[in-house]
Amino acid sequence: MYLDSIPIHSDSTSNNFKFHLHNTHILAILKVISHKGEDRLIIKTRTKPPEIFQLESLLQRTPTSHPQHAHWTEKLRRITAGYHGELRVDSFWHEIELSLPHYFIHDLFIQKEKSSHQIDSVLVTSRFVLALEIKSISGLLNFDPTLRQFSRTNKDGTIDGMHNPDDQLRRHEKWLEQFLRKQRIQLPVVGAIIFTYPSSVIQSRAGSRIMIQSSGLPHLMEQLAIRYPRDILSKKKTETLAQNILTLHSIKPFISLGLTDSFSPGVLCPNCPRCVLHYRGGKWRCQDCQHFDLIAHLDALRQYRSLVKPTISNREFRDFTGITSPSIASKLLTSTKMPYHGSFKDRQYVIPEVF
Repeated sequence: MYLDSIPIHSDSTSNNFKFHLHNTHILAILKVISHKGEDRLIIKTRTKPPEIFQLESLLQRTPTSHPQHAHWTEKLRRITAGYHGELRVDSFWHEIELSLPHYFIHDLFIQKEKSSHQIDSVLVTSRFVLALEIKSISGLLNFDPTLRQFSRTNKDGTIDGMHNPDDQLRRHEKWLEQFLRKQRIQLPVVGAIIFTYPSSVIQSRAGSRIMIQSSGLPHLMEQLAIRYPRDILSKKKTETLAQNILTLHSIKPFISLGLTDSFSPGVLCPNCPRCVLHYRGGKWRCQDCQHFDLIAHLDALRQYRSLVKPTISNREFRDFTGITSPSIASKLLTSTKMPYHGSFKDRQYVIPEVF
């Protein structure tokens, strides 16, 4: 890898973008002190993908004999591995001393009018902007720069075709460069693909693209510091740039699975697999292990939101939890303080992501 050959893309087409602002609570700055006493600022932390909870909920409620069980299990494994790989990369930043002003933005999601950008990590510094594409993929990896193909050869000799991370990163770089031009900021944009598994062996490269193992992140930052030795922005302007990028972040749209009969209903016991809790005397109780809980229906509601739809009626709540009394169901639903719409008979409660 030669830093002199880092591609800086200058050609991109102007588009009229429609951005959705995130809730203001993500704008709070989390301050971490680096080894040299410099302020290390994380202005957006990484969050657990909601698909993990969705698939875990689904697998809890479906038998292993279900025809899609293996597919769902593999999908959960893949998403979980990706998330844990991203966390491993995050941990390396604590070992890196950065003496220049810098701000971290993790899990940046930009919603455009007809497309979107999801960037694993963006590091905004006074000298350059670094965009990371983090991949947790094992096996022998091959990039075909002519056909723009990316594939993995497994131990058994089978070959899997995958989305090309080099092309994904090129899209992100072009968007960042376009954004900087609109801000009239002449700051180089650097993109790097980070592989988190030591078992990832790159057989053929994607041209001059920076590709490293996550353990090489400290060395990469040393090289970038040499390649870009002078500050272009002041600390204040660097912070302003990072905040301006963050204001374009929006929550990635969450899609319920829309299932109706592919899973078992009920308020599940956390101790007994596939056992349901029964509501008696103001408590949810397991008849097998005698575990009881006052608010177990809240987890059931979150699972309903993930598996079926984001709203629920009194009837749907009773069908899902096994409660037979409409008045008891109404009392429990009211106690959650969920927002709702509609009259009493056709009232729909809007289930939040977190209670």
